[in-house]
Amino acid sequence: MHRVQLSLISLASYGKQTEAERRRPGRIACERLRCGSGRVVDISKTGAKLQIHSLFAPKKGESRTLTFQTAMGESATYPCVLMWVKKTGFAGYEVGAQFVGLSELQERQLFEIAKVHSKRTTLKDVA
Repeated sequence: MHRVQLSLISLASYGKQTEAERRRPGRIACERLRCGSGRVVDISKTGAKLQIHSLFAPKKGESRTLTFQTAMGESATYPCVLMWVKKTGFAGYEVGAQFVGLSELQERQLFEIAKVHSKRTTLKDVA
């Protein structure tokens, strides 16, 4: 009986993708990783989700350069384009940034940053 209910739930939600499901795989949730005006929510080799604070609204399509403040110190710069922007409060925004024109070295550096700052979960977090 329990399996049937799970199947019905799956069928009912078929075709209704969440934001996380639409994005490319390989996103790593981050903790204690900051960039210029905010914090990094998650990161991958193709982009990052950021929570930023700015009096001026960021704009979709805007080119930016991200520099991360990591546990290892300040990182190299990473060019990106803002793919989406969502207002979250007074001077608060959530943005999706897509990295552009990264070298292999920059991709490896991003991988190292993601490893160091990946969010740790415990059984308490799951329960």
